Amino acid sequence: MMIIGGAATTTAATISELEARQAELESQQAEYQAKLNKSNSAVAEKQEEVDALVGQVESVTAEIQVCYQKISIYDQNIAEKQKAIDEANSEIDNSMNTLRQRIKTIYISGDVSALEIVMGAKDFTDFLDKLQLVQYVSDHDAELINGIRKKLNTISEEKKALEADKASLEEEHTTLTNKQDELTKLLDENKETLASLQSEANDAQMQLSISEEELSKLKPELQELVRQSQAAAAAQAAAAAPSSSSDDEEEIDYSDNGGGSSGGGYSAPSQIDAGDGWTWPIPGCYTITGGFGEGRSYESHGGTDIAASIGTPIYAANSGTVIDTSNDCTHSSAGVGGCNHGGGYGNHVWIQHDNGYQTIYGHMINTAVSTGEYVSKGQLIGYSGSTGWSTGPHLHFELRINGVRSNPMALF
Repeated sequence: MMIIGGAATTTAATISELEARQAELESQQAEYQAKLNKSNSAVAEKQEEVDALVGQVESVTAEIQVCYQKISIYDQNIAEKQKAIDEANSEIDNSMNTLRQRIKTIYISGDVSALEIVMGAKDFTDFLDKLQLVQYVSDHDAELINGIRKKLNTISEEKKALEADKASLEEEHTTLTNKQDELTKLLDENKETLASLQSEANDAQMQLSISEEELSKLKPELQELVRQSQAAAAAQAAAAAPSSSSDDEEEIDYSDNGGGSSGGGYSAPSQIDAGDGWTWPIPGCYTITGGFGEGRSYESHGGTDIAASIGTPIYAANSGTVIDTSNDCTHSSAGVGGCNHGGGYGNHVWIQHDNGYQTIYGHMINTAVSTGEYVSKGQLIGYSGSTGWSTGPHLHFELRINGVRSNPMALF
């Protein structure tokens, strides 16, 4: 008894430590999840900023391209104006050369002045003709040269205006280029910040995954220690009180369960492995402490109770699919009673077989299968206990045919 008590104390201490570690891990998970949520939110916000900056850079780049095109057009127009100026200057030069040639001819001929030309007239009519000719030549040359100069001045002014517009456009181009450089720099900085935030989010996700993995490994270990502790407590209770009964729940025989025996006036199974595929769910335990249909203070008993110490393996009576399981109840010691966990079944396994048959295995300390899992006949599905509405360790074995409770002993 001292050894058992010592083991129970040690196990209890270990359970307390594991529960503390479990609480710590759950707190860490909440912390890491909050950190991950915050990081993901920051990443999303920064990504929006980066996207906006990318759009701005693209817009400014497009504006710069337009400036390039406009500058190119101004260069072309300025070149055309320069060509016109050159042509006008050439025309002036040609006119001046013609005038010079005319004066040279007059000089060579000895007629050094318009007066001499006029005075050399033969008669008055010839005088008028010569005077008109001299005036015409003089006015024509002056008008020609003045016209070309006006044209030249106009073109020159147009060229200056184009050059001024080009200079203004080049200033705009410089401003846009500087803006592009600033936006590109800001974009690079935001990309670095985004990468850092993504790294933080990845770290939080990794920490959360590590915490979840450790917690998932811890839970089965904790459940097993709870089972061992409860088994030790039940063993101590059994040693102190060899038998116990209650009017509120199934009568449980705590005595060692020998094959072929029965208790409480109930019959043991006639055969352990029936020819039609059914097998006894808890081999080695044949003491029946509660029969199907017996009257209880709350209702007629819906199954067969088989006495078994805590932790005794329980097997599937036939092949089928697990349609319901529960493994969260920790009330597994004699005398607790009154726990409605799992609908009163406590920790249990519910299997759907062929032809509308279903079997339920109640009051387990721990289950070994999951909902949706296919199990074979004789496969381990859990361990006996006293969870749910129970006052002592046993297996509640129930049979339903097309949803109607039936006597499971008819299978054997």
